[in-house]
Amino acid sequence: MKIFLTILVLFAALLTHAQEGEVMKGNRYYKEGNYDKAEEAYQKALSKKENLIARYNLGNTLYKKESIDDAVKSFDGVISATDDPELKTKALYNKGVLLHKGNRLTEAIDAYKQALRLNPDDEEVRKNLQLALQQKKQQEPKQEQKKEQKEQKQKQEKKKEEPKPQQPKPQKSKLTKKQAEQYLKALEQKERELQEKVRKKTAVPNQPEKDW
Repeated sequence: MKIFLTILVLFAALLTHAQEGEVMKGNRYYKEGNYDKAEEAYQKALSKKENLIARYNLGNTLYKKESIDDAVKSFDGVISATDDPELKTKALYNKGVLLHKGNRLTEAIDAYKQALRLNPDDEEVRKNLQLALQQKKQQEPKQEQKKEQKEQKQKQEKKKEEPKPQQPKPQKSKLTKKQAEQYLKALEQKERELQEKVRKKTAVPNQPEKDW
């Protein structure tokens, strides 16, 4: 994917004298690869008065510095403010490429479509749009699968967290008063019988009388 990194030097009539100096300075720094200084110069030009040339060139500079979100915002500023179809197409295309590289395919596709409406003959925009649509189509089944896996995991975790129903404890059978009395009597009877057996076994036999 290419990106329009051409620094704009046109529309000088739109620049104030002070802005023109800062934009030219920024362009020079940009071409030298000194992107920090270039950003500083473009920001200084914009602080004096909003200007689309400085704003567009700032977007390219931020892209070079890998400040993608800020670069997108800068191109958005150009898109919303300009009536020039060529400048708007370039800004939309650049925005689309940045979003495309960030895998924000839905937003990238929208930017490409807007650019293509302004310039239906732009082959580069058309190619990138087709590529983004194809990539999105390939990603959809994977995203759906991930969604299903996530939902399944959430269900399992929820199930673990749910309190388990308490198992009813077996209740001990309670004896009625009458049954208890009968049980005690039976025990007492057994105890008496046992004592009787013991007594009989331990009894000493009578000695026979001596025969004189």
